[in-house]
Amino acid sequence: MIKILYTIIAVFLNSLCFTQDEMTLQKAISIGIENNYGIKINDLNIQIAENNNTWAMAGRGPIVDLNINFSNNLTKDNNKASFLQGTYYTGSFGPSLNAQWIVFNGGRIRVQKDQLSQFTDQQRLAKDNEIHALVTNIHQAYYNVIFRKAQLEVLQNNLELSNDRLEYEKTKKEFGSSNSYNLLQFETSIISDTSAILSQHQAVEVAKRQLLDIMNEVGMPNYSFSETLSVKLEEIDEQQLEEILSEENYTLKTLEMIANLNRINTRIEKSSKKPTISLNSSFGFTQAGFNSNEINFRTQEPFGFISSNRWDGNLTASLSWNLIDGGVRKTKIENAQLQEEVDQLTVLEAKATLTNQLAILISNYKNQKDLLTLSNQRLEVSQRNLAMTEERFKAGVITSLDYRNVQIQMLSAAFAKATAIYNLIVTKSEIDFMVGRYN
Repeated sequence: MIKILYTIIAVFLNSLCFTQDEMTLQKAISIGIENNYGIKINDLNIQIAENNNTWAMAGRGPIVDLNINFSNNLTKDNNKASFLQGTYYTGSFGPSLNAQWIVFNGGRIRVQKDQLSQFTDQQRLAKDNEIHALVTNIHQAYYNVIFRKAQLEVLQNNLELSNDRLEYEKTKKEFGSSNSYNLLQFETSIISDTSAILSQHQAVEVAKRQLLDIMNEVGMPNYSFSETLSVKLEEIDEQQLEEILSEENYTLKTLEMIANLNRINTRIEKSSKKPTISLNSSFGFTQAGFNSNEINFRTQEPFGFISSNRWDGNLTASLSWNLIDGGVRKTKIENAQLQEEVDQLTVLEAKATLTNQLAILISNYKNQKDLLTLSNQRLEVSQRNLAMTEERFKAGVITSLDYRNVQIQMLSAAFAKATAIYNLIVTKSEIDFMVGRYN
């Protein structure tokens, strides 16, 4: 039975070991950023915003239109009182240029250019925010794989211990100092340990697939993870982190960006209080023709084909100034200014909330450091207890069930230590995400 279990594990492991490439955190982040569709969409949105961020899109510079008119008319007039009677043709061809230039519109063009620049910065911020969130998700998913592998290693060590005790018990039985009941207890333990290992292998694979899904890796390639679960304990400077949060947090940056856009909107509304001055000009040429075989009553000869042309041009300046609009403009300006106050309060509220959340995370981090210290102590005690229990077991003082209980206690202590390390890693990544950058 035990050989069958070993065979099952060996087959399972071999199925996972073909063509494995090494995966590291930096490699996962690099692949994830390269494959992420949201980042690619943000790149295109940045290009669109940059294309729009021109003085032309803001309204500066003249607008010139070229128009070409070509007309043909054939008329048959039987009106006896008409100057022209009979059938005759008239036609004309003429190109013209029309130009319009807004010289001044209360500074609205300058403000609109600032608005377009702000839209560009907003798209860049959206991309940075997307990358920041992706890095956090990959960081946590990657260490979830490492955590599951650490748990698997604990279970494998536990199985080896169970197997050693079984072999020892077999030897004792050969010399008549043990019995089939004791052997059965250790075989049952091995079956239980093997089942836990198989389940943990599945947990590792699920964690890997979750990571690869975040990385947008098509086909789910089989990577190997050689990093061991460990953590560097850091002293947290709460004041420094609060300063970084105020400067780098993406929620605050986004709210500040919205506030800047609304401040620009106030400037746009205020620009409507000033006049608009514009220049309009046109220049054109027309070539016309007339043809009729009817008799010209003045010359008593046929009209024949008559051509003519004309040049014309004009330049006008206009001033438009809305003096009274029933208070609509005043209301819009007041509303825009009130929105600025709303934005300021929203930023302050968000900053207070984020600061409190940061304080909670820092407190959790400190508590988890203490838990890790305790879990280390617990594991050390469990290891010493197991060593002493093993000696007492070999001396026949305690039973196999007593030994198994102590073995399970050490397994639980090892799991608790791995969990404490993983929780520290996750909490630190949440702190880094909240303040807006990774150390």
